Amino acid sequence: MTMKKNDLLKSNDTIIRVLSVKEDAVLVIDCIKRTMPKWFTTAALKGYEDCSEAELCEKTDMILFDAEVLDAESKRFVYEHYTLIAGILPFVGDKKLRNQLIRTVSEEKNISKRTIGNYLCLYLVYQNLSAFTPKPKADDRPLSVDEKNFRYALNKWFYNKNQNSLNTAYTMMLREKYCDAVGVLLPDYPSFDRFKYFYRKHKNLQTYYISRDGLKDYQRNNRPLLGNGIQEYASHVGMCMLDATVCDIYLVNEAGGLVGRPILVIAVDGYSSMVCGYSLLWEGGVYSLRRLMLNIIADKTEHCKRFGINIKKS
Repeated sequence: MTMKKNDLLKSNDTIIRVLSVKEDAVLVIDCIKRTMPKWFTTAALKGYEDCSEAELCEKTDMILFDAEVLDAESKRFVYEHYTLIAGILPFVGDKKLRNQLIRTVSEEKNISKRTIGNYLCLYLVYQNLSAFTPKPKADDRPLSVDEKNFRYALNKWFYNKNQNSLNTAYTMMLREKYCDAVGVLLPDYPSFDRFKYFYRKHKNLQTYYISRDGLKDYQRNNRPLLGNGIQEYASHVGMCMLDATVCDIYLVNEAGGLVGRPILVIAVDGYSSMVCGYSLLWEGGVYSLRRLMLNIIADKTEHCKRFGINIKKS
């Protein structure tokens, strides 16, 4: 039986993937146990037969798809995990070097060696980035009566423009949900600690700020600038965004006369948010963009030397 790289083979309940082939030696990984790859002789794998990717996914309860269809947050999660093991992949067949690289990544990223090894084995088994996709947390347990009352109280008395405290919302809930007809508190009312725990467990800062301060205040003061929308079209380094603004400052000359307000033109890489260049000048329009482009392509070592600043090329 001729074996090729990335072949899937099965024997009884065991499924292996071929990672490398050298003469009569084969590097394989156990796809079920997900242990580190090992070298075997070709004769030792006699009796194995072909296996499909669908059979592997069905056996391990894994769903694979194109990583490019993920949303921005999931895509970032996937590539962050792949980056951890990308430098180890070319050396998986060398046990000593592989362990050394795992130890190096573990120390640099402050992640345990076991975790790095698990990520490596996960990718080697499926050879697909979507294997790193975070699994959704299933929570199908219905809310209890008390939890429904907690949610009702938070929505009615806490998440509103009156900005009531948790204590106030809790007291209002007891008055409406846990008192009899004459206003006497029933003996089986929930504690404030349970109410506070429910709030913290389901707390959403976006809902908190918008409901209490308004949408306009949230967008101006509390909206997170994650860059997800930008990275949907700037999916790689090299796509710049240009912008210009009149600086909020007035400059005067040596005689004290008012000169005016300068214009700042800047180019920022959409994917990494790195500033590629900027230009500070008096004129806007096409002329300012020309100056900006010249700033971007200029030799920064020579440019800084003119102002007495010495830098070295990295």
